[in-house]
Amino acid sequence: MVEHTGGLVEVVYHPGDPQSSPLDVRNGTEIVITLHGSTSYGWTPIEVIAGPLTVVEAENDEETTTATVRATGPGEAELRSTSSFRGDRFGPRTRLWRLTVHVKP
Repeated sequence: MVEHTGGLVEVVYHPGDPQSSPLDVRNGTEIVITLHGSTSYGWTPIEVIAGPLTVVEAENDEETTTATVRATGPGEAELRSTSSFRGDRFGPRTRLWRLTVHVKP
């Protein structure tokens, strides 16, 4: 688990990277996430699945998805996005990216 006490945390993921380690942040921290893909694999928008995070800004293009989320209270949260092969819906497997965030008061 990685603890961050600053007001801004950046998370960058490239295909083939290991999954991100869980984050410890304080309430009010903003997390900027950038998921890099390719022209063959595109990411869905980053979603807050559960917990005290709010998406404040999001952007998608053909190869990259970016989101800024803000911690809005104490607790545990999860962010997710999936990447699918665009050339054939029956093609290679869908990939899941996820990040667990622990928000402290």
